[in-house]
Amino acid sequence: MAYCRLASIIVVFSVVQCIATVQVPVFLWGNLAQVSQKSNPLTKVTFPEFGLLLKHELQKDPFTVIFIEETLSVEDFSLKNNDGESSFPYLHSIIGNALYIPSVENPLRVLNKLADPENVDHIKLTENGLSADIVPQSGKYLFINLKDAQEGESRSDLLRRHNDFMQSTLENLSAKYNSIVSIYTAHYPSWTVPMSRMKRQTQAQTNDYHISGLRIYFSRVIFNNGYGESNLTYAGSGESVFNDGTQNSTLLFNDNTNVTLNFVSKGGYWMFNSIEVKLANDSEYIPATTEVYALLDNSYRCGQNVTFSPINVTRSYSLVFQDLKVQPYFNVTETVPAWGESFNCVGFFSAPIWAGLFVVAILLSITFYGIMMMMDIKTMDRFDDPKGKTITINSVD
Repeated sequence: MAYCRLASIIVVFSVVQCIATVQVPVFLWGNLAQVSQKSNPLTKVTFPEFGLLLKHELQKDPFTVIFIEETLSVEDFSLKNNDGESSFPYLHSIIGNALYIPSVENPLRVLNKLADPENVDHIKLTENGLSADIVPQSGKYLFINLKDAQEGESRSDLLRRHNDFMQSTLENLSAKYNSIVSIYTAHYPSWTVPMSRMKRQTQAQTNDYHISGLRIYFSRVIFNNGYGESNLTYAGSGESVFNDGTQNSTLLFNDNTNVTLNFVSKGGYWMFNSIEVKLANDSEYIPATTEVYALLDNSYRCGQNVTFSPINVTRSYSLVFQDLKVQPYFNVTETVPAWGESFNCVGFFSAPIWAGLFVVAILLSITFYGIMMMMDIKTMDRFDDPKGKTITINSVD
């Protein structure tokens, strides 16, 4: 049994080592047991340290409400709108009785691990309001995902609206329940730009194109008309048409092939859902085979191939963008606008990571099997007495 536990610990440790470390700020306030730690911008609170801190602060089993942004960084707390007003007046007013930690390693993983699965609720704040009612209860954990980005809304206005939502929600809950602890954090940081991404953006200037309402970068465009592949050479010109939340941007290529990119804006997001290829004597509507989308004022980045291909057709058309970065603006932009923060198409579990996990699993399986075989070895427990009668075995035909 001890060997089995050891093997299990090794498996867990190997998986944990493969998970990416996310560092985001955490803001706690309410009926805390004791504000035992002050803000220190020079240190990072690790995964185990934050777990011990939460156990200490939540030892009275309060009703815990976790407000979760999609992205949040330390710089967001100092944002101001055009009138010079802070995005977090409510949080600033309670900072004296709160616990603010600028950098915490994977806080949501700690919270999910600490919470009782049978006493946890997950709801969303959308443009239509909360997806479920809130019922306060001792020892209960309520996760509220703030997914209500609105079209044309700036970052400071979004955070100010979330600040007001947290204030009104907690005021209503305080009238029903006395012991409440609130936590404000996020899935990912918003102001962290990896150096590899900065290098890619610097190198991308030669193939970085801009037409009215659209900025796009790609290394190659490959078109397959069902009979063979050909590389399309961009002529460096095009035009865009805007109509009630849609944008159709046409790129002109040197071989009399025009490609129209169709974008749709909805619910604070934009989607790149289809293209239309216009040949010399024909045109073909081709939908996207994967989801290409991002928040408004953000760009979409994919270092892999982005493919557009129809389904269930007799003639197999396809168009592939290699190393694509794109951002529509849904308005006329004569000057070259700056790129927004990038949404990357590759999730954390990429092919190399899966391969590494697969190899580790095989090695652990072999090790575990070998240990079990060694534990199953049985030694002799009966021996011949040299002073006694010799053991004889009669052979029977």
